[in-house]
Amino acid sequence: MYRNLLKITVVLFFLSGCAERVIDITDQEGKIVGGCNAGFDWHFYGLQDSIDYMLYECAKESIAKGFNISDERLLTLDFTLPQPPAGESWNKKLAMQHFHQNRITERKLGYVLAAIEYEYQKVAWPAEEDLADGKITQAEFNKIIKDAKFKWLGE
Repeated sequence: MYRNLLKITVVLFFLSGCAERVIDITDQEGKIVGGCNAGFDWHFYGLQDSIDYMLYECAKESIAKGFNISDERLLTLDFTLPQPPAGESWNKKLAMQHFHQNRITERKLGYVLAAIEYEYQKVAWPAEEDLADGKITQAEFNKIIKDAKFKWLGE
């Protein structure tokens, strides 16, 4: 019995920091013309807020063009990021410090974490393509990723 309880506890622990959600983008007639998918693993604070932020980032260009999204709740949220301390840029380490010191809310933490990971992805994914296409060397790729991770994680 205790073994089963331990297994369930371990599974719940591993699932607690993971989530994914999808929204549809539709035209004025309701026809699905696209979609957005956002998910995070090992993201224990502000998880749903991070997903909201990423879904909105994905859909905002379509929204500006007059398309609709299936989760209209996203249109009511203020995704403005809090200002980082003077002279600094947000990274995960700094954001977590501010959250634990009650300087930013969990919602805003989720937005910040999503925004900095999004910025990392905008650097890392093209670098992966450039490496695969032979446009950059492995050493150049490693430097790009190292610098991007530092901006993302602050470590």
